[in-house]
Amino acid sequence: MSYANNRITRFHLSFPKFVASTIVSLSLLSAAPASWSQDGTVTVKRTESGICHDATSRHYERVKSFKPYASMQACLDDGGRKPKK
Repeated sequence: MSYANNRITRFHLSFPKFVASTIVSLSLLSAAPASWSQDGTVTVKRTESGICHDATSRHYERVKSFKPYASMQACLDDGGRKPKK
């Protein structure tokens, strides 16, 4: 078997795995939690330390690890607190 044929065979064997993993990844990304707003955006982010940041917070864009909420009140009702200003 030549080098070119070997490359084609490896491609045909790995391609179905690639397609399957891509489909699974996209389906997981499209399943938004119920606490997100209707258009799929996060309105309030609660950090691991329990601080609820809405879009007016100066740290909102920096928060990467968070639990999403549809409103500030929902975040506060779940045990979060407003950021100190």
